[in-house]
Order: sequence, then structure tokens, then C-alpha cells
Amino acid sequence: MKKGLIILIIVIVVAAAGAVTFFLTRNEDIDAVGAASLYVPDETGIAVEAYKASYGTVIPSIKASGLIAGRNEAVLVSETRGVIESVSAEIGSFVRKGDPVLSVDRSIAELSMNQAEQQFRSAEIDYAAVKRAYDSGSASEAELRRSRGQLSGAEAAYQNAVKRFKNTVIQAPFDGFLADMENGISIGNYISEGVRIGKIIDLSVVKVDLFLGDSEVQRISKGTRADIETGTKLLEGSVDAIALSSDRNTGSFRVVITAANPYGKEVRSGFAADVSINLGDDSSEIVIPASAVFEIGGSSMVYIIEDGTAQLREVDTGTVSGNRIEILSGIEAGESVVTTGFKSLNDGVDVMPRFTEAEEGLE
Repeated sequence: MKKGLIILIIVIVVAAAGAVTFFLTRNEDIDAVGAASLYVPDETGIAVEAYKASYGTVIPSIKASGLIAGRNEAVLVSETRGVIESVSAEIGSFVRKGDPVLSVDRSIAELSMNQAEQQFRSAEIDYAAVKRAYDSGSASEAELRRSRGQLSGAEAAYQNAVKRFKNTVIQAPFDGFLADMENGISIGNYISEGVRIGKIIDLSVVKVDLFLGDSEVQRISKGTRADIETGTKLLEGSVDAIALSSDRNTGSFRVVITAANPYGKEVRSGFAADVSINLGDDSSEIVIPASAVFEIGGSSMVYIIEDGTAQLREVDTGTVSGNRIEILSGIEAGESVVTTGFKSLNDGVDVMPRFTEAEEGLE
């Protein structure tokens, strides 16, 4: 019994020794054969996004909103009184300069004009007779002056009567559309002097009034290109006028944008419009994303990429607009700056830059 137990113990010891030897030999093989597959190379740098500094404009455009208006807009007002005889134009119709829009009964105005003309002609004859008498010495200077005054008064009355007669026909003052017409303007109704009839609008050229700050006004001039967008329509225009003084209440300056309108009455007076005044990109300013600049101890700093490393550099900055910032000194055009990830950088650390497109980087 004891002999069998001793034999079992010997067998277990020999088996254990063999197992240990096998695993030790197998680990050495793994270390020798699989070392290449287990090797992790050192990192080549910190991944960052970068942007190449370039010449440009910090504020490439000025954007503002306003309302569309016609180049010429005139309110038609009755300058006579009487019963409306005809209405020659409808709302939305196109009229030429001088075309009749509305006419009133002119019989009384015509009689008044004829009577005034007769009185004027009589005054002319009387004055001529007094003038001859004065020249011959049979009339005094006072009589001559009185006769001349009567002639002047008769002439003024006649001209006024002619005007009232002409005003019985309301005419379009320029080519345009009849934008609206007052209720009650219809044949048979009586109209008085000073009553609003409607509005004529010339839409061949439209305008938009903007109100800009002094810093914006300094960047534009008459003729600067401006695009007007209203609904789905885009019109190419320009700055037509700039106020020389600011509004007393708001401190802003009125700027008038005009543009030719090829769409006719599809672009209507009163439509909302977005205007973009193009300042262009032809500039000597060095522009980079504002997100690339940070402060250390009150100084503006950036990371420049040189030979694959991030180099800390101080810069002087100028105008800022959105994500655009002007660099006055410290960066040259073509140098690369880190735009994201720089918070984990140190001066001289290796980086792996990924460059963004110019417009994308400045958005």
C-alpha cells in the first residue's frame, strides 16, 4: 500500500516538471517569433488642424436688410373737383408718361378757362390803349401802372384756369405701374381737390435704403458692388448714395443701394430684401481664423508649424469679425497656424497637421 502511494507521487512530480518545461519553452518561442507583431511604434506627433495665413479682408462683405422700393414713386392727388367721367388704368397695369389715369367732368373748368381767356385778352387791349395814351402824354403814369396791374392779374387768372382745365385729366408722371388705387375711385363718383387717387411706381430700377454704422460706412463708397436678394430673385446693384451725416436718433448713416430690375412687377415695392455689399478680397491684410489666437499673460499668441513642430509665437492683432482676425505683425503670408488642439500643445512639440480649406477655416 505504501509502495503504490510512493509510485503515484513520483508520477505526479514528473508530469508537473514536464509541463513547466513545455510552457517555458513555448513563451521563449512567442517572444522570439511574435515580437514584430506585438511592437507598437512611437507616435509621430499630436494631430491638429491648421490653416495657411493669407492676404484677405477681415470683413469681406457688409450684410443688412431693408425694403424694396421703386426708383421713382409718385402719389397721384386730385388737383381739381368734379364728377369722375373715366378711369383709364387698373391696379397693376403699366402706364406710359402722359397716359391718362382718371378724368373728371371738364365742362365747368372749360367755361371758366374760356371766360378767363376773354378777360385776359380784354386786359391786353386796355393796357395797349393806355400805353399809347401815356406815350402821347394824355395818360398819367398812375393810369399806366393800374392798367399793367389789371393785365397781370387777368393773365394769372387765365393761367390758373388753364391749369385747372388740364388737371381734369390725371396723367402718369413717368413710365411705371399703377401700384394701388383708393376705394371710391370709379365713374360717377364726385372727387374733391387734394384727394389721394393712387400711386405710380417705376420698377425698372429698384432701391433699398440701409442704415449702417460709421465703421461700415468708412469701408464703402459710391459704386461699391452690392447684391440684393428678395425671395428667390437676385439683383446685382451698387451703392448709389451715402449720407454725409448720421441720423440724430440712431447715429446710423443712410445708404441707398440701387439695382436694375429685369423681373418687372415680380419684384414689388415693399418686399423684404437682404443686401450684401461686397468689399472684395483684394487686401494687404494678413487674415487667419480668430480661433487660432489665444492669450498668455495679456499677450496674443499663436502656434506656428515649423518643420513638423509647434512653435509658440506672439502676434499683434487688428480688426476682428466673426472668425476672421487681422494680423498686424508676427505672421507672414503662407505660414501655417494651429487652429484646433493647441490647448494640449507645448512649444516645440511634434505635430501632425491637417489643413482646412481657406473659406472653411474662416467660417
